Amino acid sequence: MLVETLNGLKASGRPVLVHMWRKYVLVPFGTLLMMLLLYGINEIIKRTTINFPASVCLMLLMYGGLSLNSWLFGEHRTDVFLKYIEIPCGFALRWMNLYFTPPFVTLVLSDKVNVAEAFTIMAVFVVGYIFTFGFMAYFTWGLQLLLGTYKDHVEADEKDEECRISESNHNNSEQSSSTDKEEVAWEVKVRDFVLEWIDFFVYGLVFVAGLPVYFATGYEMPVQLAAAVLLFRACLLIPAKLRRVLHPILISFSLCLLVYYILSLIKGQNYFTCIRHYKTGRTYLTLFDSEAYREWPGAGDFLISLMDISIVSLSLSMYKYRGDLKRHFASVLPPIVVCAFMSFFIYPPLCYHLGISSARALGFTGRSVTMALGIPLVTALGGSTQLMAVTTIISGILGVLVGDFILFKVFRVRKHDFVSRGVSFGLNCGAVSTYYLTVVDPRAGAMSALSFTFYGTLMIVLSAIHPLVRIVQKLVGW
Repeated sequence: MLVETLNGLKASGRPVLVHMWRKYVLVPFGTLLMMLLLYGINEIIKRTTINFPASVCLMLLMYGGLSLNSWLFGEHRTDVFLKYIEIPCGFALRWMNLYFTPPFVTLVLSDKVNVAEAFTIMAVFVVGYIFTFGFMAYFTWGLQLLLGTYKDHVEADEKDEECRISESNHNNSEQSSSTDKEEVAWEVKVRDFVLEWIDFFVYGLVFVAGLPVYFATGYEMPVQLAAAVLLFRACLLIPAKLRRVLHPILISFSLCLLVYYILSLIKGQNYFTCIRHYKTGRTYLTLFDSEAYREWPGAGDFLISLMDISIVSLSLSMYKYRGDLKRHFASVLPPIVVCAFMSFFIYPPLCYHLGISSARALGFTGRSVTMALGIPLVTALGGSTQLMAVTTIISGILGVLVGDFILFKVFRVRKHDFVSRGVSFGLNCGAVSTYYLTVVDPRAGAMSALSFTFYGTLMIVLSAIHPLVRIVQKLVGW
């Protein structure tokens, strides 16, 4: 009996050790290597005249490199590279939503907005959000009809769905009776329990260790980072149906503000000072620039640095569905160009003439651009990056919560039309909803990644042309 128990513990312990080795050794090592590569790319970009994010540059390079390698040497050899790339990239994608919480935490530091302007911003956001969904979906759908690509992929999807349903029913009829009678072994229960709670234990230790560091030295990063991860991880325990409403980004950042407030009260520290130290701007890209960034990195800087890895990781989804991207590229490009023109030349003056301040009106140019691209875009225009960051993430969260309802119920887009779905989400909701699509509809997720990448890239190019920037600034009274 004792031997069986020891063998059971050994069998349940091996997956835990593999989990720890992969998550706390291989993932950090792979992430560090990718950050070094991004740092090098950023240093090269800084010597040019274009302010372009290194993360998006590496995403495009990785997608192109994988596609070229597959074409030259075959997919089998490319899979060898993918096995190693997936270690840091897969982790970054799974935790991508966590990396979007810093702009919400620092929202308490933003300038106050009067009631009239706040309601105007809300109205412009809602109307523009719904309009963009419908317009881009119908535009993409019409192009597919014109080019003759719509009917083929819809019929193929319907056949695939019928085959999956038939195969599923066949397997269930054979296996249901035997599955019901099987009992899960105790060692499996132990393994699953440990894997479920090991992260809480690790980050709980970091939180406890960070408390004396914070109270003795005043450095907040360890305790704030541990609290952010623990609270976000706890929000993932909410049932899936409720998470569609109680989104982990919104719930975890609110709880983070509460925890940080309690800690600042205990230490006797000014709350706003505590939040300012949460994000000092000293990310991995500015880590060695101690003259411009004198304060140490905060928890927000750490999470924003990891967000760059998650942006790069979207190239894996684009590579996997590169055939669909190539086949439907002609249906995707025109909506991107039109959306860029509208966001750059129509959004800002419309917001300004409705009573929104010049800086916030310019901030709306990045409303549907992912943060990695939106920050350099809005900075080049002289707009409000805080408004851009918040509206971008809210756009993504709303895409997860109500995007499918707007698309399928309000505008009656067919669920099999992954091209229109991906383009609409990519041009309206950015990276947050793109991650959501990579889980529920991978082909639409690939289309979304392609859309927001090319759209953001085009916006960056426009913002690098100084005469165009001056035109937009004059449209908002500057």
